[in-house]
Amino acid sequence: MIGRGRAHKGESSASGAQSWRELAGPSRRKLNSPLARKRRMQHVFKLLGFVLLVLVVIGGGYWLVQQLGQREEPIQIRPPSKPIEKILFDTNGVLPDGWLSSVVDLQPGMSLMDADIHSLKSRLEMEGQVESASVERVFPNALRINITEHSPVMRLAVATADGRARQRIVAMDGSVYDGIGYGKAAMNSLPFVQPFQHSNGSYMPMRGIRRVGDLLNIARQSQPAIFSTWQVVSLEHYSGDLDMPGQIIEVRSQLVPRILFSASIDFGRQLDRLEYILRYVKQHGNPSMERIDLSLRGSAAVQFSSDRVNIF
Repeated sequence: MIGRGRAHKGESSASGAQSWRELAGPSRRKLNSPLARKRRMQHVFKLLGFVLLVLVVIGGGYWLVQQLGQREEPIQIRPPSKPIEKILFDTNGVLPDGWLSSVVDLQPGMSLMDADIHSLKSRLEMEGQVESASVERVFPNALRINITEHSPVMRLAVATADGRARQRIVAMDGSVYDGIGYGKAAMNSLPFVQPFQHSNGSYMPMRGIRRVGDLLNIARQSQPAIFSTWQVVSLEHYSGDLDMPGQIIEVRSQLVPRILFSASIDFGRQLDRLEYILRYVKQHGNPSMERIDLSLRGSAAVQFSSDRVNIF
């Protein structure tokens, strides 16, 4: 019987024409609007940029590895050098060649370029008598050494471990050293010094010695006869601090046991007054004097052995 009825199980029914395209759903068409094209171009550019960045990183890493792998030997430029054959030695003082030989210890056959001139300079300047030193190469086979020595001012008597007396030299800067190369006459021309004693009982460092050296040099040049009688310079009342009042440099001589100089008054004026007093006293019978105090401003006080005091 033909007619409409309920569909049996396992059957399907639909109205209208049916095909596999229509069952699969509506088709998707590719959009080609300006906005879509712009987005596609942005995506392409991003992709190209990423690829380019990767290539740059890989290339840079390869270049760095290549550079690190290349080890170039340094080019050494050395002037022509031969074994050291001579030392050109000069000093402004008295240090002898034998002293230099004991300080400069160079290996036999050492090349001029192998000599450590900076270490040699430091070694020379560690010597107490040396104020400064210069060392330079003279090609092809020599070293030039120039020494500037300390200026000796006074002698210092010290006791050795076995109780014997020993003389040392005091320089302008207050340094103390063993004198090498000084003749007997040069040593005897230097007065001894009695140092200032610090509050801790020490005599070192010796400060303000340059001012004392000025007094001695002026006296040596302007009053050589008077200076030759000076035996001891006492710094008992001279700490070396010129800002402190009453700084006295005392000289003990063969003519007068005590001569007092002010460290803050012109030494030339004090020495002129000293020369006048000695001449005046000699002209008046040369009575024995105990002390001449030149530290007073504008005058000097002379104490005679009779306890009489005169003002000049």
